[in-house]
Amino acid sequence: MELRHLRYFKVVAELQHFHQAAEKLHITQPALSNQMKQLEEELNTALFHRVGRHVKLSESGAKVLEVANKILNEVDLLKEAVSDIESGQTGSLRIGVLQSINALYCREIVLEFDRLHPGIALHIEELSNRQIEQRLLTGDIDVGIGFILDKKYHHDLLFESLFSEAWKLIINHESAKYASAIMQGQPHPLKAVLLPEGFETRSVVDQFFEDHQIFTSKITEVNTISFILDLVENGMAFSILPEAFSRLNTSAKRREYDLSPAPKERQIGLFTVKDRLRKKSVEHFCTLIRNQLKQ
Repeated sequence: MELRHLRYFKVVAELQHFHQAAEKLHITQPALSNQMKQLEEELNTALFHRVGRHVKLSESGAKVLEVANKILNEVDLLKEAVSDIESGQTGSLRIGVLQSINALYCREIVLEFDRLHPGIALHIEELSNRQIEQRLLTGDIDVGIGFILDKKYHHDLLFESLFSEAWKLIINHESAKYASAIMQGQPHPLKAVLLPEGFETRSVVDQFFEDHQIFTSKITEVNTISFILDLVENGMAFSILPEAFSRLNTSAKRREYDLSPAPKERQIGLFTVKDRLRKKSVEHFCTLIRNQLKQ
């Protein structure tokens, strides 16, 4: 049974005439009769009684018409709902963002998006860069705001760069005198406060330490940037972070220095999935992101 069987049947039932129904449907009467015969055979019942040139619904036909109307109405509603989703007026949108982007930019973006698109349920999830890529590929999120360094991202993903950011040495003002020693690989009393191993940011920092023989015998690992900054500001500690992270919780107690030599800047941008049908709401959100972040 196909939807066209139900649509043809509904027209015949309303007009009670095969010839008139065929004209309305723009098909031949034999073709219409054949379609109704297929429906009757599948349901194993007679749907019509012939009365002269007209037809009337059988008892089974009346029941089929009742159900057919419900099905066809639901199909029409489904079309309208999908149309609204594709036009960006309703539905849901799932976004994966980096910790720094979430803290620095998402508030204004979400407020503006909700103002422009009140019918769309927006879900923002703070994720690592690796999680953003994985969840895009599995379809768990619609768009991601992540970064690339030297690595190649998955071949099924698209990346649109929005801006680049340098890396900073973060230290409190009382320990600022050790900044030069840290960058020159000389001994110092400070502890490094870093993201745990497994974070892409941590791998860049570890490589920087190795390349420039920076002394890091003591390390504290925490998984939130705000905690890292708090420990640096209030203890004998330092950290190396991307510039966006260093702008969180700005404080007079903290000093920031450009790294010399500087690690390669990381590119912050939009991740989407290649060749996947993109909802209009994704385009609307990406436009807001570009307006907010692109340099």
